[in-house]
Amino acid sequence: MILSRFAVGAYVFGALSALVSVAAAAFTSHGLATVAPAADLAVEWFKIATNFQITHAIGMIVVAAISDHLPAGRPRAVMRMGAGLLGAGSFLFPVALYSLSFAGPSFFAPYGGFAAMAGWIAFAIGAVLAFKAKTYEVKNT
Repeated sequence: MILSRFAVGAYVFGALSALVSVAAAAFTSHGLATVAPAADLAVEWFKIATNFQITHAIGMIVVAAISDHLPAGRPRAVMRMGAGLLGAGSFLFPVALYSLSFAGPSFFAPYGGFAAMAGWIAFAIGAVLAFKAKTYEVKNT
């Protein structure tokens, strides 16, 4: 299997995002409350952020993998847009919560949430477009 540059970039970004999520979850369990100004509230924010980050990083990887199996055209482009939006969401929303835990800015949280929602919508639209264009292969197994 030959990977596209897009897929490689998405896989690397998704893997690094998941890595940060795991590291942040470990930090949450091993001392966050003692160093963050928001203390116990910071722990809750970190739990929300790490869960959101890892699920959307994995989602981005999955959507990128599926899009890589589609021929060039609108369905693949829409799915790739969805993967990119999921990547943006897996960065912006969690980073806002991580920042908030240390009294930093969080104004970009809504953009991350919106990007994630738009990414899932783009994935769904891309799937419908691929189905309508018959750009998939039906396997009888």
